Amino acid sequence: MSSLREELGSSDPLPPVPALPPIPPPPARVYSPRPEKSGFAAEAARHTTALVGIGHVGTRYATDVVLQFQAELAVAHAAVSAELPDAWAEQHGFIGLRSRVTSHREFLLRPDLGRRLDEASLELVRTRCQRGVDVQIIVADGLSAVACMQTGKALHDAVAAACTARGLTVGTPVAARFARVWLEDEIGQEVGAKVAMILLGERPGLGTGDGLSAYVVFEPKLGKTDGDRNMISNIHQRGIVPDDAAARLAALAQAMIAQRCSGVTLDLGRLGEVTGGRGYRAPQVRQRLVGS
Repeated sequence: MSSLREELGSSDPLPPVPALPPIPPPPARVYSPRPEKSGFAAEAARHTTALVGIGHVGTRYATDVVLQFQAELAVAHAAVSAELPDAWAEQHGFIGLRSRVTSHREFLLRPDLGRRLDEASLELVRTRCQRGVDVQIIVADGLSAVACMQTGKALHDAVAAACTARGLTVGTPVAARFARVWLEDEIGQEVGAKVAMILLGERPGLGTGDGLSAYVVFEPKLGKTDGDRNMISNIHQRGIVPDDAAARLAALAQAMIAQRCSGVTLDLGRLGEVTGGRGYRAPQVRQRLVGS
């Protein structure tokens, strides 16, 4: 064995270890934000609350952007999970109605039940609501009871005033709990309204859990489709403010009655500029929910 080791070179001394160059300490920041800014993104960000021009650190978003995203997602989750109190309608001067949904969980899982009134609410509509009106307005929780509670009453009153100013009659104020868009068809049909308009909490986006949407349909009746409706979304203080939305919705209702149609067959070009001309809206500020 000894001779074998000598033949393999085990008796030769090890070669000297080369001197290694000094290793510098790691930098304090491996990745830094891109120094250049997009002028287009910066200008666009002034006119929207959308995530525009947020930049990146290496291949990822910056920490404050991620934290803001998570906070805004929490706002959306909270809006969807909120429920409209039973007494809210009566406290704000509405006749309280309810769909066939029996719980908030069922409301999220069974959209079909949210499109029809329960028997007690159907009786209320038949006995207490004015019939044969031009416009029947319905306030509803939809997917954001928060939006309904914050803006529903103000938007209803603004739309009613705008319709009255145009010579349109407005129906009895009603507010529906656990409601989906198509609930306006049954309510409008029962009161014999020419136009039904439901103002309900829209599906929340990032940081906008308080937005309302308005869906408007001519000659409401069961069986109407989404192609028969017109809508305006993002009605809140950082989007389309209620007073502007009310003017547009009243003009929309009047056009439907004049043209005897709604949805894809409605000639929107004949409405004109309801709000006094086109142009960029006022600069918007995205609300920060976390510290820098």
